[in-house]
Amino acid sequence: MMDLETFKKIIGNSLNKKGFSKKGSFYYYSGKDLIIVIGFQKSNFSNSYYVNLGYTINELNPDLSNPRDVDGDVRVRFTIDTEGKKSDLFELDVLTNLQLVSEIDKNINQYLVESVDELKCLLQAQPTMLYQTKLTAKKLMKFE
Repeated sequence: MMDLETFKKIIGNSLNKKGFSKKGSFYYYSGKDLIIVIGFQKSNFSNSYYVNLGYTINELNPDLSNPRDVDGDVRVRFTIDTEGKKSDLFELDVLTNLQLVSEIDKNINQYLVESVDELKCLLQAQPTMLYQTKLTAKKLMKFE
């Protein structure tokens, strides 16, 4: 069983190693023409958390200096693979430290992009992410 402090510390360490910096309750990564924001969301039903990621495209948000994950032009949640099942819910009551480190690193490697062009490639590889993409971003990347 993991407590919230350990959960946030493990994720924070992984994000810091990849170049993210913490401001307030969010983690930020500045790419060439976008900002990646990661935040935590508590489940209302269990001792569990979602790890939300938002890609804020600078061209579409010139005045937004400290975006939140929910402000992202493209949004996605980290997933965890537990016994062959994918879920976006990180259950603190069953997570081990080793499992969390492994799953967070996998997610960071999957979703860390430097530019809108790389983000477009990610969306082409994972078209379900388009469901959480704003129309302005779809138009910019020529999906609409």
